[in-house]
Amino acid sequence: MVFFQDTRVLTDEVIDTWSAQAEETYKKAAGKRASSTVKLRLTLEELLLRFRECYGTNGPCIIRGIKSFSGIRFELAQQGSRHNPLVIDPDDVMAYDMLAKLNLYPQYTFRENRSLNIVTIPAPVKPIKNALLIGVLAGVVMAFLTWVASSAMPGYVVEDYLAPLIAGLFSKLSSVFSALATPLVFFAVIAGIIGIGDITSFGKLGVRLVLRMLLTYGIAMVVMVAIGIPMGLVSAGKSAGENVFSDLLTLALDIIPGNLVEPFRIDNDLQVIVLGIFIGLVMLTLGEKIRRIRALIDEFSSLFNRMMLVVCKLLPVFVYLGITNLLLGGNIGRLGSLSRIVIICLAGMALLILITIIRARIVTGKSFLWMFSAQLPALAINLTTSSQVSALPESMKCCKERWKIEEKFTDFALPLGIVIYMPNGAILLGSTVWVLTDMALGGVSPITLVKLVFVAVIVAIAAPPIPGSAVAVLPILFSATGTDLSMMPLAVIIASTIGYLLPAVNGYCLQLEILMSAWKSGCVKGSGLRGRG
Repeated sequence: MVFFQDTRVLTDEVIDTWSAQAEETYKKAAGKRASSTVKLRLTLEELLLRFRECYGTNGPCIIRGIKSFSGIRFELAQQGSRHNPLVIDPDDVMAYDMLAKLNLYPQYTFRENRSLNIVTIPAPVKPIKNALLIGVLAGVVMAFLTWVASSAMPGYVVEDYLAPLIAGLFSKLSSVFSALATPLVFFAVIAGIIGIGDITSFGKLGVRLVLRMLLTYGIAMVVMVAIGIPMGLVSAGKSAGENVFSDLLTLALDIIPGNLVEPFRIDNDLQVIVLGIFIGLVMLTLGEKIRRIRALIDEFSSLFNRMMLVVCKLLPVFVYLGITNLLLGGNIGRLGSLSRIVIICLAGMALLILITIIRARIVTGKSFLWMFSAQLPALAINLTTSSQVSALPESMKCCKERWKIEEKFTDFALPLGIVIYMPNGAILLGSTVWVLTDMALGGVSPITLVKLVFVAVIVAIAAPPIPGSAVAVLPILFSATGTDLSMMPLAVIIASTIGYLLPAVNGYCLQLEILMSAWKSGCVKGSGLRGRG
């Protein structure tokens, strides 16, 4: 449905008028889901100016606002020779990057038959609240209804037709998730490392902050293991103690790839992750010498993120097929063991928060009430929206105004932390796959647990910022532990429900990490320390 359309020559007055009209009509079309109207207006103004620069004012420009099932978008079109207005200088990708950073990602196409240059701008809309969780739960309900309905069917229909159909569709969809997971994490790891920027400009303050975050990941995994072991989740393993060390040595050697191609050919996810870390660190040292390769890596990362985002829309169908497959296979009795995941996750998160509070209390000497009262507004937004991005302004205010952390430190620490600081996510992913592996294989050996801990930390950091991101990395965890993907729908249900809390608990701990790091570096007014960064 077209809700806004006009055709005119691009004068200054027309550009101003169209930008204002587009903003107003977008608000009406999006209703309560309207979001970032200022960003949309600025993007349209910038693109209209580029259209005039590229194609002149000899011919009219067309603007259209379109609302469809897939969302809301604006289209700008003008006849002329092929010329991409998103990148005016072919050697300078900064122009498009600036637009992409607004999360609007305009796309350029050229229609040869009409000599028409078209730029499409997806308009931002607020996601339907809890849409993913609602879809997953609907999939579970439908699975149980299918199972109940199957009891009224003739036995041969279920065994010869329904069960094989469900199992086949589930297997195919599992293969899609698994195939996308490895390259997605590979490029995410590289893009995350090179996204740090030049090592010297990152500075000692940045290095200390990252090391402090990695320390918290280590604490999170120790907490998870300490809670899980008393539940009997680790098998006795081999009789001789030295065999365990031999297995650890084998694991350490096995994660080192022999060449750049073999890890992908044999689908060795551990080697792929290590290879990604190695390539990312080398690229980080080369800096601007490989600017084009860095841009290419970023584009590949965006490509696989978008592909996984599209596939994740099938998540409710995936859960439906997986749960139905388990029920038709007579495995309903195994579902009771899932309570162990909930216990480890909630107890682990609570204990990690407590440890972080105690560490912050020791470092700063400040009371819990002093810290919590400053964090409460951001915590409330995180709990209600399940999004750290939504709470970013309040988080900034907490650090800068209430805790008096220097602005330059906060401005790089918070965005960096939102991307890489997910220790509670590591607990959720690790404990979920740990319990499911125990259910599937009848026990988890110490060497398998070591592999799980290592991979859980890496994939928690590399998980893309998209709805259902757990699905993107779960196949890698299942592969590392040798667990059949038939258990993955159960993991998705847990990750979708408990995962709602992750932005709040991670955001809460992140603020404390930044406070501790800033305090130790003398970047807090009134801390009594001089800056040492």
